[in-house]
Amino acid sequence: MNKLFLCLFVILLAACSKESDPKTLFDQGDYESALIQWQLLAEEGHPEAQNYLGIHYYLGLGVKRNLKTSRQWFEKAAINGFADAQYNFGSMYENGESVKQDFVTAYMWFYLALKNGNKNAERRMQTLTEEHKLFPNQVKRAVDLAKEYSN
Repeated sequence: MNKLFLCLFVILLAACSKESDPKTLFDQGDYESALIQWQLLAEEGHPEAQNYLGIHYYLGLGVKRNLKTSRQWFEKAAINGFADAQYNFGSMYENGESVKQDFVTAYMWFYLALKNGNKNAERRMQTLTEEHKLFPNQVKRAVDLAKEYSN
């Protein structure tokens, strides 16, 4: 009898932990609940949570769309070295969303994102150079800024 109770307890505990996991809630489309969980973690300084809050505000998932708030959360996570946030923050600079459009700064964030493991950043860097949005001296400047930033 005790083994059966223990098994049921473990199963119940696992189910409860998934319900409070913000990534699971987000993936299930329960954006309001995920937002609450991400907010708590983001305020404690967790870069992944900061990035997810940026996504919530950028897309208006569970909250009214707000690019300024999105940018603020992406920036916090990017500064903390979170590759996906660096990519997202670079995209905002590339597109001039809630920031002045700046291809050098966009390239810098994409460079850092790639360096930290975001494989999509390389394609965005290539687009900036292939579409002649940046000259070679500007690319060098962006890389120099990234190196200064990461040191």
